Amino acid sequence: MSEAIYAEPDMNKKVKLNRGEMKERIVDIYVSADTLRDGETSTKREETADTAPNNGPGDQHSEPDSSGKRSSRVAAVCLGLLCVLLLAGIIGLSVYYDGVSKSFLAYKTNSSAEIEQLQTSYNNLTKERDQLQTSYNTLTKEKDQLQTSYNTMTKERDQLQTSYNNLTKERANLQTERDFLSRWLTNLGWQKFESSWYFLSTESKTWKESREDCLKRGADLVIINSDMEQTFLFNLKKRVWIGLTDSVNEGTWKWVDDTPLTTRYWNDKQPDSEDPSGEEDCVEIHKDWIPLTAWNDMSCDKKLNWICEKVV
Repeated sequence: MSEAIYAEPDMNKKVKLNRGEMKERIVDIYVSADTLRDGETSTKREETADTAPNNGPGDQHSEPDSSGKRSSRVAAVCLGLLCVLLLAGIIGLSVYYDGVSKSFLAYKTNSSAEIEQLQTSYNNLTKERDQLQTSYNTLTKEKDQLQTSYNTMTKERDQLQTSYNNLTKERANLQTERDFLSRWLTNLGWQKFESSWYFLSTESKTWKESREDCLKRGADLVIINSDMEQTFLFNLKKRVWIGLTDSVNEGTWKWVDDTPLTTRYWNDKQPDSEDPSGEEDCVEIHKDWIPLTAWNDMSCDKKLNWICEKVV
């Protein structure tokens, strides 16, 4: 039993005991200690009896024997308590080491998973950062292009504003000049109709002389483009030369600005070219006919009033 108590414990073995086993071990230790103590006491008694002189029943050497028993008992109890504490420490260390090992393995497993998750998150964030950087660079380039376009458009707007201001001034000047010209033409006998001014002569001349007079006035013989204009001229109630002739090419009627004839207001059976005094190469408006059928071809040498037209 003493060998079991004093045996060196194996620190490499893991010991797992429940409460019942631990109690049984403690009881065995106490029993072993008491047995050892009783055996040692009996041995000492025998040795004392053999060696001590026989002084008789009244000898006083019994006190040292009681003191030795007490010391042995205390030493045995202390030794037992130390063994109990040592065993408890070994059991506690084993339990603690086992728990720490499990905790470390669990922590290691969890840490590896967390590290992988963190690495994945880092990679995703890096990719998103690169995409955002690319988007930022693209937006910066577009912003610069827009800024350049804005600056160009601002410059063009300023130029257009300057041009508009200049045109506004010119228009105002033209309006002033037009007003002055209108008053001046009115005083000289010109009449305004739509966008043109018309001058009705008070004397008679040939077609050629009539045109020369219009040119001197900064105008030309009238060119008729619409029913309204034809009606306006007819209502002047005069036989007048207009700027239509086929003197350059017989049968091909053209206006004085060399444009071909498209609008026609000939009287019935006109043009006829039946004047015995010469070719009928020039056109008049006859005051006694119907407004939209009042054209008549005549010899250019006849003398009539005429109408000049000026576009202002």
